[in-house]
Amino acid sequence: MTRHAAIPFYFALRIASALVLLKLATQFLSVRDFANFAQFLAFSSLLNMAVVGGAQNGLIRQAAAASDNELVEVHGAGLAVWGAAVALLGFPVTLFSPQISHILTGSDKYWEAVIALAALSLAAGPGQICWSVLSGRKRVAQSLGAQSVGLVAGTASAAWFIVHTNLIAAALAFAAGPLVGTVASLPFVARLPLSWVPTLRGVRPLLGYSTAMASTLGFSAVMLFALRSAYREHFGATELGYWLAANRISDMSTQFLGLFMLQAFVPQLTVLGDTRERSRLILRYGLVAAALTGAALLLFLAWSRLLVHLFLSDAFWPAIPAIRLYMLGDFLRVWGSLAMFTAFAAGKPSRYAAIEIGTTMIMAALTLLLMASGEVRAPQIAYAAAWGLTALLCASSLVLRLRHRAPSRAHAEHRISLPGSAPRAL
Repeated sequence: MTRHAAIPFYFALRIASALVLLKLATQFLSVRDFANFAQFLAFSSLLNMAVVGGAQNGLIRQAAAASDNELVEVHGAGLAVWGAAVALLGFPVTLFSPQISHILTGSDKYWEAVIALAALSLAAGPGQICWSVLSGRKRVAQSLGAQSVGLVAGTASAAWFIVHTNLIAAALAFAAGPLVGTVASLPFVARLPLSWVPTLRGVRPLLGYSTAMASTLGFSAVMLFALRSAYREHFGATELGYWLAANRISDMSTQFLGLFMLQAFVPQLTVLGDTRERSRLILRYGLVAAALTGAALLLFLAWSRLLVHLFLSDAFWPAIPAIRLYMLGDFLRVWGSLAMFTAFAAGKPSRYAAIEIGTTMIMAALTLLLMASGEVRAPQIAYAAAWGLTALLCASSLVLRLRHRAPSRAHAEHRISLPGSAPRAL
């Protein structure tokens, strides 16, 4: 399977997995239990991203730029970061597991599940590193193929437990899927010159990406979990369930956008030196992402009740306005994401983090203001408004840069054409 075929195949598999779990969870679990299940999945997803200190994207970028000899350092550095992340995350999660359980579900009785989710997620770190290195070396089909094996295993086992209304076992089963994907990746990474001993060489370049991603993920996650806890207290568990259902649907779009940018856009942009080629690539990917998210929004606007009936259940019809707002936010998010990943490919992770954190802060502030006024759709309105503002700021910055470059280019051409000036070599 080629890289261009692997990305849509894996995305389709991610969509199928999300839809299967969404449909079964909304069908077999109450709205309250669905909310708890969704919170556990969100917590597990956060840990999966944090298990390598948030350096997965940095590993892809560094592996793409590294020579074969330097690849050993990239992989060894990834393992060193993973070891540090295990120590820094494992102890606090275990110590504060009752409090984490309360934030996620409103009860501290699920503390054992919190610890088990953390253990499974942290154990998947080596797999995350292998997939990132494979993607960076343009072996996207092998990387996504291994991840697909883990995704299918996790989805199938989680679905079985959902049907038997065991939400805790379902969340743990899904969290165990990446371990299967780790084993599936071993035959592919065995062909690469990698170091399986954690090394400090090469860590320094990763730390910038790790710091940016860890701060972004940590801030966003803490903010969202805090907002959801406040929202549950303000509007109740049922309304939280509607919010999380809309959020899960939005996640499909944002996961595809991230996959699209990381697996295809970042490796290509990293190695391009020509300014015009870079501009064309950025524009092309932006238009494709906007077309896909826009088409999804129009499709849902046209057949909202039918799609909710098919993929959720009729009990979630009240979530339709929230889903529409989230999908509008996903369309607007394209432009902020394009700016973020462009900065990332250029080796500017701090700018990447600033865009994400800044948008999350705007969303949180708007959510709290709207909640105070009694607006039940506060999170979704704030999500669309925040990414809309970010898109406007990114577009304005681009226009100002282009206007600044145009006079500079005209001035340079004028200097070349002055009488008596020396000819420039082309």
